[in-house]
Amino acid sequence: MEFMKNIKVIQKLCLSFLLVVTGAIVCHAERQVKECEAYLSNDTLVIRNSKIEQKWLWYSGDIRLYSTKELNSGDVMSWNPHAPSFALEGSDFIKNIKLEINQMDETVLMPEHLEVSIENQYGQLFCRRVFRIFPGIGAFPCDFYLKYHSLASEQQVQNGRGDGTEKSTPSISQNGKSYLAYLGFSSKHVRLKVINFKDATDTHDNLVFMEDILPYQLAQRNTGNLILGEDLISENQFFILKEAPNSASQINYPGYDFVVSQRGIELAFAGFPVNGNPDEWIKGYTFTMGFSGTNTDCLFALRKYLKGSINYEPQQYEMVMMNTWGDRGQDGKISERFILKELEKAQELGISHFQIDDGWQQGLSANSIHQSGNLWDAWSPENWQPNKERFPNGLTEILESAEAKGIRLGLWFHPSNQNSYATWEIDADILVNLYRETGIAYFKIDGVEIADKEAAINLEKFFSKVKKETNGAAFFNLDLTAGVRGGYFSYRPFGNLFLENRYTDWGNYYPFRTLRNVWNLAHYFPPELLQIEFLNKWRNADKYPDNDLFAPSNYDFDYLFAIAMVGQPLAWFEATGLTDEASGIAETITKYRTIQNDFHSGYIFPIGDEPTGRSWTGFQSVHENRGYFLVFRERTEASSAQIQAYLLEGEQVSLQLVLGDALEESLQLVVSENGTLKFNLPKANSYVLYRYTVE
Repeated sequence: MEFMKNIKVIQKLCLSFLLVVTGAIVCHAERQVKECEAYLSNDTLVIRNSKIEQKWLWYSGDIRLYSTKELNSGDVMSWNPHAPSFALEGSDFIKNIKLEINQMDETVLMPEHLEVSIENQYGQLFCRRVFRIFPGIGAFPCDFYLKYHSLASEQQVQNGRGDGTEKSTPSISQNGKSYLAYLGFSSKHVRLKVINFKDATDTHDNLVFMEDILPYQLAQRNTGNLILGEDLISENQFFILKEAPNSASQINYPGYDFVVSQRGIELAFAGFPVNGNPDEWIKGYTFTMGFSGTNTDCLFALRKYLKGSINYEPQQYEMVMMNTWGDRGQDGKISERFILKELEKAQELGISHFQIDDGWQQGLSANSIHQSGNLWDAWSPENWQPNKERFPNGLTEILESAEAKGIRLGLWFHPSNQNSYATWEIDADILVNLYRETGIAYFKIDGVEIADKEAAINLEKFFSKVKKETNGAAFFNLDLTAGVRGGYFSYRPFGNLFLENRYTDWGNYYPFRTLRNVWNLAHYFPPELLQIEFLNKWRNADKYPDNDLFAPSNYDFDYLFAIAMVGQPLAWFEATGLTDEASGIAETITKYRTIQNDFHSGYIFPIGDEPTGRSWTGFQSVHENRGYFLVFRERTEASSAQIQAYLLEGEQVSLQLVLGDALEESLQLVVSENGTLKFNLPKANSYVLYRYTVE
């Protein structure tokens, strides 16, 4: 496995720059991006970095993939170039307009990389594909841009939206003659796992679904954002990631994402409006492909891409944030006096960030407890001044108190989604000015409804403007709990994801279900990009049946916090409403924060069994020859368990206790058959966080 080896980094600084117009090479120059290169040689387009290489048959610009190679191992997977990689029925390939290879400097949104841009004409439609090559990452994303009059056919499709309602839209015909991307199989024996994700977590509590298929001659339609594939003959592995909202929230969605057969995989048209603009490039969803020789390394390549293609700055991302909305007080207590008291308690608990949710602003929202509150879709700049009654001194006293306590402040914000976010520039200026005047950089974004392509474009412009004009300082906590939103993959460069609202008031907060959600997501998505809540377990005990073994009151407060450690912990309660017993968590939070960044800087994957309330389960953070184990013994009689880890049989491992209920401060273990380690915990509903090294 790649992560178990000392990797020799290839230092190759060679890049050919070519410009092709209608197939003719007209200039040549030298550009450099560390470890990355791309060039057109005869009839082959080559793109590579130090990890992988793709070769595309040029076909006068109508490219077709025919090989993928892992450079460290030499493993090669062949693809059958029997069909073009892009096709639109009724629009035959006309010509290549140009090929450009450009060095892209680091920005506030992503690291330095190389871009390969291919622009073609198909009938009256123009397609531009932009491959991005990041140093040291075993995956190449491809952004799609189209210019066109219309993509609509007579076909009508019914799609469930993220909010549970139905939508009916004309959609481009998906009949094997039209597809956004195509990969042809050279082998008849390919196994695919198609992963489908759910957000809108107010209504969904099962977030990950997997379909395991062996493609056959007859094409099959599949729904999901991710395909994990294996050539059963060569055992080579690959992944295909559609960086789009979840299926129910995609623009002009045909009802599925992929069409698979023994011939290959088609990526269905989605992400483009029915009616386009022949003079304007419209960006669709990104299509990313990665390759590796083993299943484990393929998952690691996906993880490295998801995190390595954004600017993950620990000073911004790492947090233990408190937000009082979890106690369902809504905005009823929001005031200068209340927030100052909350900040005092937050400091005592070791909280790093404090976010004032809905109610700090002059314009009261429809979620206010006051009948005068009715704002939701449309807001004015005046609405986003501090509420004069609740904060007679503005935010001055709050800011001074937070600064003195070393706590960073955040605010709730609802962009005006009226008319497809037509006022996005005004909204961006509101946040930029707030940052410049107060230094507040954290903004929880709520109420998002991406109703059409114009809304998607304007919302991304809003995020980008705020990030750029604050020089990257602004950070968004993107709410995924309701509405038609960006899902897990659309807005990674802008911040983290506020995963779920759960409340003891409604009896729907069950710790093991929160653990299960993050455990399932962590197979495919970096959990450190998620905010994971823990609640005041003493509130509303009467809302749970006396015989409910999984009610939050049956768990230690430390245990609830430990569930959130794998992500960015969210204290979803009023600190002033906690019991005296809760103060004991301060030591845990303080210790956790000393290792939080190191814990999150590894590759974090689930281990053990899926959480059921009665399992041995957990996570492993994998560094090279070291890392962390976060292990949970749920309500089970078994006091020990053999858990398979990302380790090799026979290796000697030293464990050092960081936090939790283990009986011993340190352990020396030998990895057993199938890479398992034996963990012991003295009682049910307990956990342990170990730091480990491989001797």
